[in-house]
Amino acid sequence: MREPPPRRWLHVRCLRPYCGREALIDPAARFGAGARWPAAGLSRRFVCRCGGRAAHVSYGDGKPKPDNPCGWL
Repeated sequence: MREPPPRRWLHVRCLRPYCGREALIDPAARFGAGARWPAAGLSRRFVCRCGGRAAHVSYGDGKPKPDNPCGWL
């Protein structure tokens, strides 16, 4: 029996100076079909708690680490 492919995660990091907030999001649950997912790189689609609108978006595979909680959105 084959294992399912690893889950794809969206990593969003605020680019405002002195803000270290970041979020790990399941893009399929948040945005639906893959065509609606944000592109990797600079994005102004997210708003941080600090008020920053510029964010760096990247994608990763696998499981998130439980000792690295991300509570940004």
